Amino acid sequence: MSPPNRKRSWIWYFVIVFTLAVAATVVLAVYNSRQQLKPEQLEAARKLWREKGPSDYTMKYTIRMKADDEPDVLQVKVMKGRAVDVLYNGKPEPQERLVYYSMDRLFDFIEQFQDYDSMKGQPKVYVRAIFDDQKTGGLRWYVRRVMGGRERVEITVDDLQITAPAP
Repeated sequence: MSPPNRKRSWIWYFVIVFTLAVAATVVLAVYNSRQQLKPEQLEAARKLWREKGPSDYTMKYTIRMKADDEPDVLQVKVMKGRAVDVLYNGKPEPQERLVYYSMDRLFDFIEQFQDYDSMKGQPKVYVRAIFDDQKTGGLRWYVRRVMGGRERVEITVDDLQITAPAP
């Protein structure tokens, strides 16, 4: 009986390390793909917002277009589902621009990105969102980042207060 060949026993070490590295990569890829926002998740949140979301509310949120940029701060007052007052970085927005601000418009904004990203030839993107799944379906946090680039959008709803309807 011959002794085991010790010259090749070190190969098993690298085989095991390589196998563990591949397994870790696969687990991370699967985890990240499950985190991605899907159109049906957005639609479910929008539906919940339509059913249980308030028609009168004030909302404060930030939009950051690049990771190193200062965020834009928006304060929106909505009555009967329409924005009636908007402060954009502390300055009032003109009346004709108020149609662009509300929770419904944030849903539209996200849906437009989803439609754009699903078009053929578009770069791969990483998209995540957190919604208030228990109460209103309203957006809490959204991020969209183009892979391999600096293009990034992040929306954070800092405060959403339901207000009493005007008499």
